[in-house]
Amino acid sequence: LVPAEKVGPYNYGKIVTRASIGVDPYSADVVISSQLPTVVGGAPVRLRSLSVDVTRPGFMLNPTGCDPLTVQSALISTFGTAGSAASTVQASGCSALGFAPKFTASTKAKISRAIGAALKTKIVFPKGMQANVKSVFVQLPKQLPARISTLNLACREATFDANPFSCPPGAYVGTVSVFTPILPEKLTGSAILVSHGGAAFPDLDLLLTGDGLTMILVGHTNIVKNITSSNFASLPDVPVSSVEVKLPQGKKSALGAVGNLCKRPLLMPTTITGQNGKVIRQKTRIAVAGCPHKHKRHHRSRRSRHRRAVHKRS
Repeated sequence: LVPAEKVGPYNYGKIVTRASIGVDPYSADVVISSQLPTVVGGAPVRLRSLSVDVTRPGFMLNPTGCDPLTVQSALISTFGTAGSAASTVQASGCSALGFAPKFTASTKAKISRAIGAALKTKIVFPKGMQANVKSVFVQLPKQLPARISTLNLACREATFDANPFSCPPGAYVGTVSVFTPILPEKLTGSAILVSHGGAAFPDLDLLLTGDGLTMILVGHTNIVKNITSSNFASLPDVPVSSVEVKLPQGKKSALGAVGNLCKRPLLMPTTITGQNGKVIRQKTRIAVAGCPHKHKRHHRSRRSRHRRAVHKRS
């Protein structure tokens, strides 16, 4: 509402203006834009002050990180002159929030050079007041290396920035689904390899859509001595219930496989950091489906073997 009770000798009451609400796909920042009236009933309207007051309960959520945040505004006059202003908002008490996500991973025992290997990861967050996740770092075991032939099919940065949905089919290497309590529908999408100019290796980016939103989570990929790591270093401070990423097998799978996956435990060093600074470090054991069952051998005691020998002699 723009008050226009006194425009010279006229009284136009309150003028209703519409504003569009958008969400930045990378940061999840809410962006509101509106075109204010400059002429009402033939009389010019000059804006002297502007204030925004959000009063609807439950419309906004508090951050779970206590780092300073910036609220920015930009105004453009009818003559094209631009002005801007910014204010700082900082929450408190973030360290009192809990942070206890559960991270699991699984793969399949049946592998080959042709179909590579599969990997499914899932993060589940408990109900209640919890800090949101800020970053996730995982390091794959050497038995699950990145497939170089698939990395070469990565989408170019310019193509992805122009329209992430226009990347070539070979760049799509998996699926992702996210449940969040603030949306009526879950977000679903694809895991896409994206090549960024000077970066040594393509990133694994997660492209999510749902309920009219598009979100992009950037995962920086690194490979050292054939060991692949992925780091989602800057996730938006929004609540989620679960995140599941699936990298399936196939001729163009993201991962290859080395050796027998059932021979020894597959451990994946994992670091999950909350928006409030709390950190969870663990060596996630990757469950392997399809491994043959090991039959336990029954060992007879020394006394039993001795009794059996005496019985035979008698």
